[in-house]
Amino acid sequence: MTEELEKKLSELLGMKKQLEELTTEKRKNETTTTFAEKKKQMILYYWIFIAIFVVIAIGGIVGVETETGSSQIYSLFVALLGCEGAFFIKMWYHTTRSRLLILEEMKQFEIRMTALLEKQSAKTE
Repeated sequence: MTEELEKKLSELLGMKKQLEELTTEKRKNETTTTFAEKKKQMILYYWIFIAIFVVIAIGGIVGVETETGSSQIYSLFVALLGCEGAFFIKMWYHTTRSRLLILEEMKQFEIRMTALLEKQSAKTE
């Protein structure tokens, strides 16, 4: 009778460890997919805004070449606006990308530490 209980208890403990490993893996996968989706969305916004500002810059450059007088100065302003906009979008992209990478690493570190603490608490019990 006691041998049977010991076997069932050891099976349950083995299942508990497997469950903990599965939940840790599930958390890792969820974190990875969440941040991958955010990166894809960020890259999409980046390319959309780069395209918009490049079109604005090209329009301004064409205006500078074809216009005369004060219209040429306005076209130069539009060309500079397009170039500066593209520059700021690049800055935004790299800043946001770095922030996402740091957040992803922190989340993965948190998951690893949680798993480690769970293992240690299981050993002490």
